[in-house]
Amino acid sequence: MAKKRKAAAPAATETADQDDPKEAPKDTTRGKAANGDLEEAIKRYRAGWEKDRDNQRLAYEDLAFLAEEGQWETRARAEREAEGRPILTVNKCPQFVRQVTGDIRQLRPAVKVVPVDDAADKDVAAKILPGMIRYIEQRSDAKAAYFSAADQMVAAGIGHCRVYTEYAAATTFDQEICVGTIEDGIAVVWDPDAVHPTRRDAMWCFVPFDYSRDTFKTRWPDASPDELDYHAEDAFKDWLTGETVRVTEYWRKVPAKRELALYPGGEMVDLTDDEDGAKRADAEAVGARIEQRDSFRVERILMTASSILEGPDEWPGAHIPIVPFMGEEVKIGRRIDRRGVVRGLKDTQRIYNYACSAEAEVIALQPKAPFLGTRKNFEKYLDEWETANSRNWPFLQFEPDSANGGAAPQRVAPPVASTGISDLRASATNDMHEVTGIYPASLGAKSNEASGRAILARQREGDTGTYVYIEAFGRAVQRVGEIVVDLIPHIYDTERTIRIVGEDGKVDALEINKEQLDPNGDGIATLILNDLTVGAYEVVVEMGASYATKREEARDGMTQLLQAAGPETLQLFLDLFVKQQDWPLADKIAKRAELLLPPPIRMAEAQEAGEPPPQMPPPAPPPPPTPEQQLEAQKIQAEHDTAGKELSVKNQELQVKAASLDVDKAKLAAEMKKVDADLEKARMSHEQTMAGHAASIAEKNAMAAEHQATTAQMQADPRYEALADAIEQLKAAVVQIADSIGQHVDQLAVPPEPPFMTDLRNTLGKLANQKKPTGIKRTPQGMQLVFEGEGEGATPAPAAPPNPGVPPQ
Repeated sequence: MAKKRKAAAPAATETADQDDPKEAPKDTTRGKAANGDLEEAIKRYRAGWEKDRDNQRLAYEDLAFLAEEGQWETRARAEREAEGRPILTVNKCPQFVRQVTGDIRQLRPAVKVVPVDDAADKDVAAKILPGMIRYIEQRSDAKAAYFSAADQMVAAGIGHCRVYTEYAAATTFDQEICVGTIEDGIAVVWDPDAVHPTRRDAMWCFVPFDYSRDTFKTRWPDASPDELDYHAEDAFKDWLTGETVRVTEYWRKVPAKRELALYPGGEMVDLTDDEDGAKRADAEAVGARIEQRDSFRVERILMTASSILEGPDEWPGAHIPIVPFMGEEVKIGRRIDRRGVVRGLKDTQRIYNYACSAEAEVIALQPKAPFLGTRKNFEKYLDEWETANSRNWPFLQFEPDSANGGAAPQRVAPPVASTGISDLRASATNDMHEVTGIYPASLGAKSNEASGRAILARQREGDTGTYVYIEAFGRAVQRVGEIVVDLIPHIYDTERTIRIVGEDGKVDALEINKEQLDPNGDGIATLILNDLTVGAYEVVVEMGASYATKREEARDGMTQLLQAAGPETLQLFLDLFVKQQDWPLADKIAKRAELLLPPPIRMAEAQEAGEPPPQMPPPAPPPPPTPEQQLEAQKIQAEHDTAGKELSVKNQELQVKAASLDVDKAKLAAEMKKVDADLEKARMSHEQTMAGHAASIAEKNAMAAEHQATTAQMQADPRYEALADAIEQLKAAVVQIADSIGQHVDQLAVPPEPPFMTDLRNTLGKLANQKKPTGIKRTPQGMQLVFEGEGEGATPAPAAPPNPGVPPQ
């Protein structure tokens, strides 16, 4: 991803092309070694070789034993050869070695990169650096280097590979990182004080390789291979022979001072290679903290036992680019015993060879199985019996002989093998399995395991017994990744286009270290796209199955998903399913299958890949119908026509019903209008009635107020009391008068009395009934008394009918 440039990476030196010394001649005029370099190298090589000499000797013997050399002891072989006895070698060691190396070859260690500081970029760590490592491994055939070192490690206990650089082509200055083999990995000599399994803590290392005399003279014409001062020592006895000359790479770490500047913002800048002082001046100007640290630089010297051929040349990285593959190591005090699989098989293999030879010898010394009979049985048909072992006669004739009772010739039983020798062979074979921890089930042979689970458990036991080599292989590959990641900022330090490889093996082009304007800046500031020259990263390795195995597992998983979810789900992952197949043109078919994906999936895939939205193709025309489909369509059409007629009749009936409903709706609407009019009329009448009621209530309220005022006035007037007393007296008089009159008027014809008399009678009646007047009200006839029990505004009681017998007063 884009990142602002923090500090310029140190440029790759002119000597950075540290490829295999056998590949091309070097310029021997530069980098001459100091006088003490040869003495230092000889002293260090002698010390390292003395520490590891026994392991080297035994490792070479293990390789020779694996190649069927030394499987018979010299004395035993000489005795058997002198006596003419069988000397058989049935080499069973390779199958155990191949079982372990086969497991290693099936692994595909995946190098993962992890950012460890603020300058590191997550996208660079997740995609770019792992892709670059895969491309480096693919370009340089790193698998060959890995497997060659692993074969030596499993067989003899140690193997080596190397990391080197070379120019990408003869016409460019761009360099590439490569992973290469070391043919004789056992001969590599390390610093005896190094203890880490990958020897990352070693201060020096020697990598020897042999040249023919002619090649040596062609490459270094000024050097003499015969000037060997140390030929008497065991450490150098193989450095010069009549046919070869040994040349050694001497790698060393030289102490050096490194100057670092820590800027106020936390940025770290290396000032070590600042020759003109520009970086230091910039750091001092901003108040950066400048310190010196103890460090190392890595150098390479090419030498024989008597002279320096090239160097010292400075290596751009911080690690010695030699990677050991260490087998099983046992530390015994100060001594280290290192071994592989073959070491434990030697004695059991010799026993097995002896048992096979003894069994062959026993059978060979026994007579062959002939036919036994009398002379007379064979002499007549002697030609047939003599060729019975070479020709396939359908039958054999014989002459009966009375000497043996006329019996036919009988074949003697075949030679019988020794059961003791057979048991010895079986015991030796079983011992091989127990020594290595690799049982028949792991080798694919039938054993006493019956179920599949038992077989898998025994195979797992075999894997556990040899996992030390698997773990060592993964550790070595991780070390290769660390060296490569350390070199990348120095080798890929300019703007260029590189290739990266994905986990599926697809190769893509990628621009790195590309300077461009900062889109979030002021239009002047720049940033670096995919900057590989800054940041610190760590490397881890995942020891998983190969991509082919993962693809097979993915194919099986998608097949199970398709069976469980149904074929309609295939359109969701059809392209992925096709990609996992091993058909020819599977990738091309998968690209076409992508066009059949649903539009949402295609849009999501394009968005994830950063591509423009795909153009959706027009829908494909439907295929022409088959005859069966046509017949089915005609049948459906006939059914459709019948259903259409029925539907038409039903539609007509519905139309009639709809018309009837329309008439009913019109009537209902008219009735609703009438109801609305009646409601409006009733509402208006109700409003008028309510208005009349309101007026009547208002009038009554006014009269009540007037009555209350009059009553109050009357109650306050003292004349009212006098009137009441007069009325009481009048009532008593009226009662007396009425009684006297009633006695004399029964027989009199009385004319109708006037209204005022009626009123007076009513009033007197009320008074006679002990009713108390409570007020006076105004009436059209004048003022009237209001008695208890009469409401406000009550009219007087109707006059009693005149009594015809009472005369008018």
